[in-house]
Amino acid sequence: MECLEVLGDCFLKLAISMSLYYRYPVANVGILTIEKAKEISNENLYRLAVENKLKNYLYCEKIIFQGKDSNWLPPGYIVKSNNNEKKFTHQTIKRKAFADKIEALIGAFLMSSNYITTIKFMHWLQLDAIPLDQNNHIMSIPPIVASELDDEIKQIYHNEGFKEIEMKLNYVFQNKAYLITAFTHPSKSKHCIVNSYERLEFLGDALLDFLVIRHTFLNYDQNITPGRVTDIKQNLSNNNHLGYILVSFNLHTKIRYNSNEISKHIQSYVNNTNIHHSTNSPVPKILADVFEALIAAIFFDANNSLEFVWKIIEPFLGKILDRSIVNPSLNPMRRFSDKGGKIIQEFTNETESVCLVQMPNGTYYEGRGKNKKLAKSDACQQALNHKD
Repeated sequence: MECLEVLGDCFLKLAISMSLYYRYPVANVGILTIEKAKEISNENLYRLAVENKLKNYLYCEKIIFQGKDSNWLPPGYIVKSNNNEKKFTHQTIKRKAFADKIEALIGAFLMSSNYITTIKFMHWLQLDAIPLDQNNHIMSIPPIVASELDDEIKQIYHNEGFKEIEMKLNYVFQNKAYLITAFTHPSKSKHCIVNSYERLEFLGDALLDFLVIRHTFLNYDQNITPGRVTDIKQNLSNNNHLGYILVSFNLHTKIRYNSNEISKHIQSYVNNTNIHHSTNSPVPKILADVFEALIAAIFFDANNSLEFVWKIIEPFLGKILDRSIVNPSLNPMRRFSDKGGKIIQEFTNETESVCLVQMPNGTYYEGRGKNKKLAKSDACQQALNHKD
């Protein structure tokens, strides 16, 4: 069940992210993130399991068929002794177990049917999943920019050399606005006809996680354990890896921003002598954000095709993907703890989460990420990368 749970968890997050993106076309990322957290929370999944009468189908305790500790009762049988009745008719289950079961059921539907059937099951559960139209297709969204701005979009596309990106992707965007938006930082969008990449990045993050996990299940399922899948996902969602990929293909030169500080951070990263040999160099968050936004841009432009998106981005993941699946790094937080490291402080500001850790020798390291978990992982990884 645990592997199905991992797969279902990723698809749940993707389906909810897509639904929120579709239903709230002008909401900022902060609102989308809050609503997503509510929908995928263990408490909400527990509530839906109870309301849909699924609790009677969940068995968490180990089934013992024989002996004094037996707790299995064949259908149609009853217990004569009231003293022993409870162990046959009752079990103690934490609410998270119900949430895990919902995720495992979603994973089971994915493995045994298709996306549309799985989405319908999620609708039956009353989850706010991706809306479907009358033909059971994912509902289309309004154009990312108004059609009367097409000429200005074309001008930006040609003047800023976005064709180079398409050549490296080996994909030509039908709607150039998606491509331009994916490379537009909030500092630039204030004075631009397109919005920033933030909403696309919100969805691209969920798309990348699901596509990687799906690829892993389809191609390496014989070696998969839940812990291994988690390590693979963390490896590939690591900002350092995504930023490294963007720079290695020289796509960072097309990012649109109005900030000297960002320019200095990117240039410092690019000039790092280890950049071409290591993916563990601290990376400006903007680089990873743009890569994830680009994934969502391709997804929308390719008519919501997950298969097509994977076909385009898989070559970019390349060796990092293969290495992460065949020999994923152990969870950096576990390794950090084993070495005697300590978490000193964690906090979240308006744009990201920050974590401060300390190694046994007294050295401090700071990590950043889109949430506390990623920030902690980043901080632990930086501490582990340090060589005395």
